[in-house]
Amino acid sequence: MKNNFSKTKRILIKIGTAVITKNNRLNKELMRQKAREISELIHGGKQVIMISSGAVGAGMEISNVTDRPRDVIQLQLLSGKGQPRLMRLYELKFKKFGIQIAQILLTHHNFQTQNEVNNLSDVIKGYFKTHTLPIVNTNDIITKEELTNGSSVKFTDNDELAALVAKTMKVDLLLILTNIDGLYMNYASKVEKPTLLENVDKITKNILDDSRIGISPLGLGGMYSKVKAAQYLLRHNIPTIIANGKHSIPDILENKVKRTLINTGQK
Repeated sequence: MKNNFSKTKRILIKIGTAVITKNNRLNKELMRQKAREISELIHGGKQVIMISSGAVGAGMEISNVTDRPRDVIQLQLLSGKGQPRLMRLYELKFKKFGIQIAQILLTHHNFQTQNEVNNLSDVIKGYFKTHTLPIVNTNDIITKEELTNGSSVKFTDNDELAALVAKTMKVDLLLILTNIDGLYMNYASKVEKPTLLENVDKITKNILDDSRIGISPLGLGGMYSKVKAAQYLLRHNIPTIIANGKHSIPDILENKVKRTLINTGQK
């Protein structure tokens, strides 16, 4: 089947806030479902890295907060509360399917020297050897850039972090799971019907402009940061798939459901 990535060896899977939360709470059933699917990939011989949002959302659940705060310190406090719960839930979910997990917290500083980049690569490769799933996230307690969405740093949310890790690890595919079927054109138009772009080989200005619409109240980047991450990886010949997290990962990889593939066509 055209654009079938089921044979792909090394995959980075990014699970967004809009996927992992439901009614402002962690969606534990979806976490279980993705844990099963990812575990099957690992047992099948694939090398998987996961980047998961949801720490702030988990902190909101613990603190019984319904609206995401704007104050950076409050966001950091919620993230600090939520990160242990998020990882504990993942640990329990993956354990049921025979997979251990490991947490890796990063800031943009970890990508500024080759020694740190090499160390990160060595650590993740070490986890691959033991069939351990590395789960990466931004260290919100240390850095404010992700929470304030500053423009002067290398990444401002987990989509851009995913691109940096994908490039560092030379993955064969970045899979971004969100709450819609992919990248739409005319998404902001009130007249024209939005059109799903199933295959994209170049990120145009029109695509970038259109992707700025529709940011999740719990998340940060929306579609724009996903497109920017894919644009970055295009320069390194790494394909990106943006797909709806409600679908099974195997169906997404095998092109059995609607999705957006952003690729130069060289792979």
